[in-house]
Amino acid sequence: MQPIDFTARVRALAARLKADGVSAYVGTRQASLHYLCGTFMPWRGAVVVTADGGCEVAYWAMDSERIKAEGCPHPVLEFTGSGLIELIAKRLAARGADQGRIGLDLAHPGAAQVAPGMLTAGEYLALAAAIPQAELINGVGLIDDLMLIKSPAEIERLRRAAIVADKGFHAGLDAVRTGVTENHIAGVVEAAIRDHGSTWSWSVTGGTEVGAGERTAFYRGVTQQSTDREIRANEFVVIDLHPLIDLYMCDLSIPVFYGAPDDAQRRAIDCWEETAATLIGSLKPGRAVRDCAAGAVAAFGKSEIGRQFGLPLFGHGLGTCARTRPFMNAASDDILAPGMVIALGTHFYQPGVAGMRLEYPMLITATGAEALAPTPPKVQIVAL
Repeated sequence: MQPIDFTARVRALAARLKADGVSAYVGTRQASLHYLCGTFMPWRGAVVVTADGGCEVAYWAMDSERIKAEGCPHPVLEFTGSGLIELIAKRLAARGADQGRIGLDLAHPGAAQVAPGMLTAGEYLALAAAIPQAELINGVGLIDDLMLIKSPAEIERLRRAAIVADKGFHAGLDAVRTGVTENHIAGVVEAAIRDHGSTWSWSVTGGTEVGAGERTAFYRGVTQQSTDREIRANEFVVIDLHPLIDLYMCDLSIPVFYGAPDDAQRRAIDCWEETAATLIGSLKPGRAVRDCAAGAVAAFGKSEIGRQFGLPLFGHGLGTCARTRPFMNAASDDILAPGMVIALGTHFYQPGVAGMRLEYPMLITATGAEALAPTPPKVQIVAL
């Protein structure tokens, strides 16, 4: 794969800090650590970037030798126990950045979920006490603006992640049959994506999600951790998988129906497919995300079941995190631009009838949008 210039990323962030009058950015989110350091960093840590271009990493001592060996390009300083904040304060003081504006990973407007690694309330209070002359601000946007448009090297990794996800999805699809458990299908999917290079199923929902029948259709229900529930004839199956390739994520879920849909199920399928197609067709550079979301809401609104059971949530960004812009909802201020990568979502949950979820990686191009996964975003019918 194409190499990534992590030094250039630090320079770009430092230039943004200088332009905004910010002395330093302290990134504790996993997204920031992965984006700036290039190694898998699951434990507590921080990357400290100053406006003069300095960059250091504070990381838990029990894992620091591995990240050094695996190529972290910046100096790595270790802490033990709960010493992260003390170390951050010392490094900010050493670089003369402890009395200015400090950008922190505090909050992500537009996201219902907390991105992994956001600073905790306790850590914030400890840092405020340690550097009392600093002005602590939410610095998420400082780096997220840089991460929003993907480079060719990033797109290459996201393409590969989508292909791996597609292979895993089809392995799960082939395993759907009467009497097989959700857990078994999840295991088949996990084996397939691992065999094709995935190193971590990143989702907080238990890795690969598989749900069948009534478990696909909880009202407004967007989580189906797999269980020992067996697959039965004539029901929906959710398969939602989350591979990681060289720190870049995919999120893929395409609805499955096992058997022959009845009339009510077919009406639900038609409603969902029309809305998904409308949403995909709306993805054009220069278009406001909120307008795309409004169009999809209107598509759901053509039917009573769509108005009642379709969700007004249509996806999120993809990169070194999936809790990232652009958030595809009515609250977004983002404008679609070439190089954005989105896990496009279309959710429909009608208790007792149907549960369908789309998580579909799309690349915004100069003329529209490109699907990164080969399987079309339509309900996959598996014959009995």
